[in-house]
Amino acid sequence: MFKATIGLEIHFESKTNSKMFCSCPNEENNSLDESPNINTCPICTGHPGTLPVINKEAIDKIIKTGLALNCQIAEHTKFDRKNYFYPDLPKGYQISQFDMPICYKGFLDVPMDDGTTKRVRITRIHMEEDTAKSYHTNEGTTLIDFNRSSVPLMELVTEPDIHTGEEARRFAQELQLILKYLDVSNADMEKGQMRCEVNISINTDDDEELGTKVEIKNLNSFKTVEKSIEYETKRQSEALQKGEKIIQETRGWDDNKEITFSQRNKENAHEYRYFPEPDLPPLTIFKERIESIGSNLPELPNQKRDRFRKEYNLDSKTIEFFVREVEVGIFFEKAASESSAWFKEAKNINEIDPEKNFELIKLCANYIVTDLQSILKNDPTLKDIEDVFAFLNKKITPENFGEFIYLIADEKITSKIAKIVLAKMYEQGKDPSQIIEDEGLMPITDDTELENIIKKVLSENPKPVADYKAGKQNSFAFLIGQTMAASKGKANPQKAAQLLKKLLEE
Repeated sequence: MFKATIGLEIHFESKTNSKMFCSCPNEENNSLDESPNINTCPICTGHPGTLPVINKEAIDKIIKTGLALNCQIAEHTKFDRKNYFYPDLPKGYQISQFDMPICYKGFLDVPMDDGTTKRVRITRIHMEEDTAKSYHTNEGTTLIDFNRSSVPLMELVTEPDIHTGEEARRFAQELQLILKYLDVSNADMEKGQMRCEVNISINTDDDEELGTKVEIKNLNSFKTVEKSIEYETKRQSEALQKGEKIIQETRGWDDNKEITFSQRNKENAHEYRYFPEPDLPPLTIFKERIESIGSNLPELPNQKRDRFRKEYNLDSKTIEFFVREVEVGIFFEKAASESSAWFKEAKNINEIDPEKNFELIKLCANYIVTDLQSILKNDPTLKDIEDVFAFLNKKITPENFGEFIYLIADEKITSKIAKIVLAKMYEQGKDPSQIIEDEGLMPITDDTELENIIKKVLSENPKPVADYKAGKQNSFAFLIGQTMAASKGKANPQKAAQLLKKLLEE
């Protein structure tokens, strides 16, 4: 049997106001005019005689990232010139880091789809500048946009601890989530703010020596990271079974055919000729600065998972939803707290029984994940999570949603009425009690009124009544359904069932 050994190289643009070595706006992270070549200056376009200046904000953000990923932070570091010629590199070299990265020897514990955890060691995270963008026209010409040139770019390199496409995908997804929690990068793969490269080699299970390394470049989605590894593992395994030799090369990914293809042979690749950047001084990162940044780290995804499990007793799938949809998770916590407050006030108590509290929490989570999400997904005006968050805090506030959950938990409204009320809250932005009053959705509390409704249902459905009395229990469910429909969902289902059974057995 053959196994894959995989390491990842992931680039992600830093969310800063200005570029890495000049004061030009960072167009990748600001709402700016998308016209080409407008956010440029002599420094980021590589004019002779210009001098770069290090962006302090970018350095702080890579330190923050390194600390969140359990890295050691270098006390002394420097920048280097990485020499290669390409049209999107205006200086003819890239300012990067070679032998003294800012962050090193870290790790990330990755939650897998089956509930297990995979630890992936991180070799290094270093800072560099991004290149310009190339645009290839249908006429065969190539255009260069220098807006992205010199945008701060972090590069993370893992140890070869990954063995499947799923592990690689989940690592990249978890990394993206952490970057967003830290607010150090938008990490949008579709916009090129996060890019992945895979280094993969194949050998047998009992062979300790790694096979020939093949690099897969320009992977722009989590799906292609996973699929490219699956394909390349299969391709190389089949080649080795046939006695063929794997060559060290760079391969690309064809999204349409879902295959990798050879781009160039790495055996003849040129040396980058790194040497220290003479225009930038070495950096000393003081311990006090690292401690200050570390003391302000936010709650990270794995910490949030543990807290939600202990504090709210939710299932893993629901927890993962709230961890990934950060703003919705914030809304849930506020709404759950509000539902408890409503319940305590209504019952005039200081503390809620833990079992009842977990019932409120679970009810709150379920209505957010199902009914509320269904409403949000069907609104074409909500394009992204920022729109959703703005909506949740204006049209349906956590306080109103908390009251809504309390009304359901205390059986003030039925589940059918709850769906109507939630839809009206979405449309009108009113509190649930006001909507129930305005729309005449008050529950039926008078037993005589409910009894009259049931008697009418029985008189209109003689056959199901006869079937039930003949021992066909399924008829009871039908009659309950008819009762709830006749009451327009305002009858309490349990009370309706009790009265129905009583009337049927008279």
